[in-house]
Amino acid sequence: MKTDDLIARLAVEPPPQPLRPAVMALTIATAIVVPTVVYLCVLGMRPDLSPAWSNPVVPFKTVLPLLICGLSLTLLLRLARPEARPGLLPIGYIVPVASAVALWVGAYILRAPADRFAEVGMGSVAECMGGVLSLSAVPSLVALRALRRGASTQPGLSATLAGLTASSGAAAGYSLFCTRDNPLFFVTWYGIAILVVTLLTARYGKRMLSW
Repeated sequence: MKTDDLIARLAVEPPPQPLRPAVMALTIATAIVVPTVVYLCVLGMRPDLSPAWSNPVVPFKTVLPLLICGLSLTLLLRLARPEARPGLLPIGYIVPVASAVALWVGAYILRAPADRFAEVGMGSVAECMGGVLSLSAVPSLVALRALRRGASTQPGLSATLAGLTASSGAAAGYSLFCTRDNPLFFVTWYGIAILVVTLLTARYGKRMLSW
């Protein structure tokens, strides 16, 4: 295509829509919340949710993934603009990651050897992994499509954050259904599920976001 033809074509095309971070954030958040609500409406929340939250450990199942989700979404929106940099925001991951490690180590030390991994079985692991992975599918795709409206100059990192946002949000939602409160279980298997979704989204999303 000649330069004059390209200029003429660009002149008649409508201008691109401006990037609206608030709209992007709402779109991604909705994609996380809606499947979670449907999941909980079909399968139900754990019946003892309120009493369970009186245990100081149990709220971490929800709070830690939510912190990761919120931080990842904030970074994702920042990097949607060309030449943007993460800044000091990634330091915030220290809080949820250190808390998760402390919960895991504390549970390992305080629990009797026979009780440490008593909740781990093929059924429980499959239920946990399946729940988080299935709830992550839609928000991962929606986050990648939303990011295409921007112009990230770090597509690999942006795709990784899309997967991390979706999977950690899904894990927080799934935690309202899960009845396994042992940190050795939920830190391990929630973490693995989040990692799997993040890596898959990073691998396939990088090509989608490259320009």
